[in-house]
Amino acid sequence: MTRRLLFFGFGALISIFFLSLGPENRLKDTFYAYLDYFDMDKRVISHLYPNTTDADGNVILTEPDFSTKAECQLVYYSLTKDDVLSVLEDGEVNFELSDEDGDPCQYFVIENSVKGNALAVSFELCYYNDKSVKVMSFTSNKEKEVCNF
Repeated sequence: MTRRLLFFGFGALISIFFLSLGPENRLKDTFYAYLDYFDMDKRVISHLYPNTTDADGNVILTEPDFSTKAECQLVYYSLTKDDVLSVLEDGEVNFELSDEDGDPCQYFVIENSVKGNALAVSFELCYYNDKSVKVMSFTSNKEKEVCNF
């Protein structure tokens, strides 16, 4: 019994060694994915990346829609859509301003620094029919909201 356990342990160590070699460190990526599972910010933000699947089952990332208010704010702050969406990279969810129990859609406020400005972007996440993500509005440096129609 001890001999079998030693063989198993030795084989497990060798497999861990081979998995950690190479340019794509699959072991490290898997380990970080397990750790990120318990991070609420990353779990919410992963749902805000709009994606669809094609007929073959491949995932295609799409750009979220922008409301007319958000389009107006893009012009006012001289930002691009990519600048606003970059708030999702390492951003933090402000759960005090978010409405995660909304029906039929949930609203999340993601905060991050972009080009030296503190951005707070409000996203609408709807699961009914097709999963849709929409940028509702955003504020820069905690200023008053602009483009209120």
